Amino acid sequence: MTKPVRAKFPTSFGVFSPTGHIVMAFPDDERAARARSALIVGGFGEGEVTQYDKNDVIAESEKSIKQEANPVQIGQDVAKAEEYLALAKQGCGFLVVHAPEEDRTKQAVAIAHPFGLKFAEKYNRLTLEELA
Repeated sequence: MTKPVRAKFPTSFGVFSPTGHIVMAFPDDERAARARSALIVGGFGEGEVTQYDKNDVIAESEKSIKQEANPVQIGQDVAKAEEYLALAKQGCGFLVVHAPEEDRTKQAVAIAHPFGLKFAEKYNRLTLEELA
């Protein structure tokens, strides 16, 4: 049996840029997995909800922080990478949910909230919107 391939972090010019996506953090990987299942049961497609465990987020955040001086990284929010890194080191699990429309965003947060949602932020075209 082959191991499933994990989706890469959404990027633009090498910078974490999940426009139209919500980044959610949960107390642990297990609760993130349960929230993912609930989102799929609630109408989100398998490809719209990607789980990243704490080790995935630690590796990606550390890579982003090391690249902050790189001119390609202009626009990368190093403080946000550091925040994700701190949460991952505390054991948090993460979901990235594709929800470009406002009604889908509200639906995703409502479904995920009972699983201990620590925060949810939506990456819009030019802004970062705090949802929970």
